[in-house]
Amino acid sequence: MSHNKDVVRTFFRTLWSDPETARALATDDVTWITTRSMPIPGNEGTIRHVGFEAVRNVADSGKKIDSGYRPETMSHPHELFLEAEDDHVVYQFTMRCTTKLGRDYVNDYLFLVKLEGGKIARFQEYWDSKQAYDVLVRGRDAATRA
Repeated sequence: MSHNKDVVRTFFRTLWSDPETARALATDDVTWITTRSMPIPGNEGTIRHVGFEAVRNVADSGKKIDSGYRPETMSHPHELFLEAEDDHVVYQFTMRCTTKLGRDYVNDYLFLVKLEGGKIARFQEYWDSKQAYDVLVRGRDAATRA
């Protein structure tokens, strides 16, 4: 496996469990670009989240909401790392977990990751935001009305 793929793999494996290791693998201005259709709580006005603390806020956003996921139930039954041009890595995976409301959440994600000097500089997220909305947000709304 190439060095760039190793960096991306280690970054995403440690982002939730060992943030200091993840931070060491990122540039000072690392940027997570999210989808327009699913705003990040606390950062609703932007899709560009710059700096490691902003990246951590995005990473933790799904578990901060009342109907969010339970991190201890999270698994990735499918992962694929592909080398691309000009220090880019494509990371595609399926995430499976249980929400705080006991609902199953399964979704597919793709990140286009740009590295600079062997560190992660930027990554853009592509995923089924409607699936996330239906399970995480609408699920919360349905539980509130019940």
